[in-house]
Amino acid sequence: MGMEITKRLADFSSETMYEKIPEEVLQFTKGLILKTVAGMLAGSTMPSAKKVTKVIKDRKLAGEAGVIGCGFKTSIWEAIFLNAFFAHNSELEDDRINGGASWDITVIPLLFPLAENLKLSGRSLLEATAVGLEVHVRTCLFPTAHVGIAVFPGAVGPAVAAAKAFGLSTEQTSAAIGLALQGASVVQQNLGTDSHYFESALQSLQGHMAAELAGIGMTSNPDIAKYISGVLGEDKVVPEKMIQNLGGKWMLQDISVKRYPCCLFNHRQLNILLELMKQNNLSYEDIEMIEVHISPADELCNRPEPKTMADLQFSFQHVLGAAMLDGDVDFRHTNDIGIVRKPRYREARSKVKVIGHPDRSTSFMEEPAHVVVRTKDGREYSGTRKYAIGSPAEPMAIEEFPQLYRKFTKGILTSKQIERTSAAIQNLEGLNDIEELMHILTFRKIS
Repeated sequence: MGMEITKRLADFSSETMYEKIPEEVLQFTKGLILKTVAGMLAGSTMPSAKKVTKVIKDRKLAGEAGVIGCGFKTSIWEAIFLNAFFAHNSELEDDRINGGASWDITVIPLLFPLAENLKLSGRSLLEATAVGLEVHVRTCLFPTAHVGIAVFPGAVGPAVAAAKAFGLSTEQTSAAIGLALQGASVVQQNLGTDSHYFESALQSLQGHMAAELAGIGMTSNPDIAKYISGVLGEDKVVPEKMIQNLGGKWMLQDISVKRYPCCLFNHRQLNILLELMKQNNLSYEDIEMIEVHISPADELCNRPEPKTMADLQFSFQHVLGAAMLDGDVDFRHTNDIGIVRKPRYREARSKVKVIGHPDRSTSFMEEPAHVVVRTKDGREYSGTRKYAIGSPAEPMAIEEFPQLYRKFTKGILTSKQIERTSAAIQNLEGLNDIEELMHILTFRKIS
């Protein structure tokens, strides 16, 4: 059965053409591309990304593909690694957490430099993105917390995306899947550190390498069902789920879209706070205290005194304090560690009280988020949310994706560059190639 599952996934990759992909899937995929490109641009400006970029730029490798936001080209493997690192460094990845975890930041950053290098049309890029994301979500369906990892096996979806871009056969795509199985895992203990970005970038790179090597005849054992069951345990894995209604139901549409550049585990709480402030006409000065009631899984984001850039992206205290003050969370709050020393943000953090409940579930996103707002004049408002805005339960309108793109690229691209690149991505199927788009994204210049 295991080899049959691999064959079905490989058949899906090689046989699914643009015309077979439903329009709503194509539109959502373009929205995810907009978000991820914004994340790559923003991530390229961050301290950790600049360190990694310098290491590779100093090697003066062949200029095969652009490094988004950085003004230079490098070899295809390094371009993929850097772009994927940037996409995660910005903490703008869009996630699916339901059983297992998956995201868009390993497939899309791989395909942009690869499409540039292969001179693919925008239509082919869009096709490979949808197929790769679908396989990625389906192969990362099963729970992993009991072994301390997430997004597993993370390189399979990227490998299928690359195989689609290369035009590999079913047999070659199966070999790529096998080559992609064993690789870097996203380790839970690394969340909130640079290692977290490094791991996911390696998954993108491994996916490309697997497809490229399969294309020249490298072999593998692609029994994905046997491999996943062996690592996670047979009691945790129902292999048939990976191919259930494959091509009929597109699971990539279950990816939740992030509206803020911080850990997804903060988003429901942010939604509640901002809704309560708007509904009750509350200002920062009105608020005495915010109580955030958390499960053991949420302790990851209990960081009252942020000390690193990653802490800024994960801390309940910081992001909720920033939202209280400024009515939003964007890169001014997460791209400069100096913000933690500013008196108004220190005071805002002190207003956020995190209350743990050890009896609640240890699984991520299992328990509803609950926030209580207490005002200085004795009023109390509270809210509970099971799902964040942008999740499948409360999906974002397609029209909101360009708005988020503008929000997250402001100050990185000029207004003209923002509109030109946004329009190009929204019209990917009409582009003969993505050379001009990649030129603007890489060099931040309009030729």
